[in-house]
Amino acid sequence: MKKVFCGILCGLLWGGSNVNAQKVLSQEQAELQQLKKYEQNNPPKINMPLLVAEENEDLFGARLMRSSTLLATSSPERKQPVFVLIYGQSITGSKSFTDNIREYLEQKFPYANIRVENRSIGGFGGEQLIRPAVHDVYRACPDLIIFHVYGGEKHGELETFFSNVRKYTTADIILMNHHINGSQDVIKYNPSSYNYLQFIANKYNCELVNVTRNWSRYLTENNLQVKDLLRDNTHPNRNGNWLMAQLIGRHIQVNTLYPSDWYKMVRSYYVNTASDVNADNPIRFIGEPWKIENGVACGEKGKLRLDFEGSRVDIVAGILPPGKKRGSARIFIDGKPVSQNKSLYTITRPSAGPGTWFPLVRRIEHKSALIPETWTLKVTAVNSDSTVWSFDVYGSKTGFDGSGTSDRSFVSKSGRVIIQMEDFMFAKIKAVFKNVTKPGFEATWKVEPLFVDIYKSPIIEDEKVVYKTTIVQGLTNSAHTLEIVPIGDGLVPIEAIEVHQPPLK
Repeated sequence: MKKVFCGILCGLLWGGSNVNAQKVLSQEQAELQQLKKYEQNNPPKINMPLLVAEENEDLFGARLMRSSTLLATSSPERKQPVFVLIYGQSITGSKSFTDNIREYLEQKFPYANIRVENRSIGGFGGEQLIRPAVHDVYRACPDLIIFHVYGGEKHGELETFFSNVRKYTTADIILMNHHINGSQDVIKYNPSSYNYLQFIANKYNCELVNVTRNWSRYLTENNLQVKDLLRDNTHPNRNGNWLMAQLIGRHIQVNTLYPSDWYKMVRSYYVNTASDVNADNPIRFIGEPWKIENGVACGEKGKLRLDFEGSRVDIVAGILPPGKKRGSARIFIDGKPVSQNKSLYTITRPSAGPGTWFPLVRRIEHKSALIPETWTLKVTAVNSDSTVWSFDVYGSKTGFDGSGTSDRSFVSKSGRVIIQMEDFMFAKIKAVFKNVTKPGFEATWKVEPLFVDIYKSPIIEDEKVVYKTTIVQGLTNSAHTLEIVPIGDGLVPIEAIEVHQPPLK
């Protein structure tokens, strides 16, 4: 079933319609089109029956202690930022599902500063999703990942994904197993996949949401047919998306029945105690100590130094004293300006191909040091039977960097662009969407820094909101030294420094 899922999905979405072959269409647009078409004859139910509490519901949330604590302890006086990333394929990729998750969280945690972003790629099973995940997930700095996908079990791609999440991030993970699909009279699931996801959840400390069991239970308890929650044979309708959000949302709670060790992954160092020689604080001032004003450390001349172990550092901004000028500071890692670390760059997901949300290239790699710039792959020719595409590659700073064809792997002249042959999506887009990528079509991606070379305290519009800035991520997960050196153009107020140390190295 998993091998043909992409074809089924895209056929359902397009229904054989003729799409402008050179126009990019987002997944949300396509999903919304199909949902509206379905609802012309099947309007959603306005009032859905509420979930019945589970016997073990008090145990939910044991593996979400960091994100749930940030959400639940946010208050009118201190609103914590929480970034929720949704990832997977079409089951999680709809705007309806995204909206349901956002609304659920905002109602349950009204004082948290919540950002929800959906980077799912419909039609990309686990075997494929592992390729763009390097662009979408590992450098995104989410606090919570909500994940679902079909496939990737047989050859280890799914386990590789979770291993990488634990290697590169400190995010909590919600892992969903599969909802019930099929004909209206059949309630079934794949026991092999069901058990494998339990194995993954236990090994990689994921909060498993048992959608399979509770979807079936909800249907039975409310005398519903399978089709009542689906817009086709596979995809949830609005009521199905609502149910998924409810099943997920009730797991997001602070669970005091289990010990939590997320303090080992994210450590906070408050700067205002650094001047106290008796305080157990690894932050030290070199030269003139920073001044403490209204409980906040403000630097203008002296250097702040912190020895730490981890791969990411955030600054929690302090409130600037009234009448003072905001200043800026240079960031040094291991005695050098952070910008001199040539490994601290990330590549964004390449843009979509024609008439689809599929990226034209699944993954961009490199063997030479990167620089911040925008890259363009421009199609120059297609052979007579539309099986091989030719292209040129340009960097906005590198310039023309070589030509290639889709039937072989590509390495650019500078080494800043490497594309494996299997990552070209030209043929897949043609087969699934019936669109041939024509000469002149362009796909783009960016190289972006994973650091802030010059830190300037953000303008705090609401003093009750916690403002955080990631000043560096992507370091080797080991011992480092951070130095924050004020330039002298004003005060640099810092409340705390947060260090992230992912659990796997």
